[in-house]
Amino acid sequence: MLFKAFKKYNLKYLLAISAIVSGYLFLYVFDCYNNHQHFTLCIFKRITGIPCPGCGMGRATLELMKGNLSEAFQYNILSIPFSIVIIISLIWMFADLFRQKDTFFVFIEKRMKFQYRILIFVVLVMDWVVNIIRGV
Repeated sequence: MLFKAFKKYNLKYLLAISAIVSGYLFLYVFDCYNNHQHFTLCIFKRITGIPCPGCGMGRATLELMKGNLSEAFQYNILSIPFSIVIIISLIWMFADLFRQKDTFFVFIEKRMKFQYRILIFVVLVMDWVVNIIRGV
């Protein structure tokens, strides 16, 4: 009876939640395994020597997990808004699972307005410039 109530989109939610939680666990365990020695896994930076817009996000996330907001901001200025979006997304997905609704992915799959895409592009380019200047 329980499996009949299990809707097909529930698997999508469970996979998404598992992927996010696994990613954060991997980041934490990997950091502990390497005795908190920071090095880059960024393929773009390894090939070009130039940091990408996401460079420093892993270190920033670790600092956020420790409660160090200013250090996180120094590693990547987008770490705080990105983490807020992840937390809101997790809460939204859990709420959808418990309410047996499919609102999160319906919202995500909507086509974003052109102005918002331009805004996101500009913010990413600005973050990239900041990363290059800081030498993240």
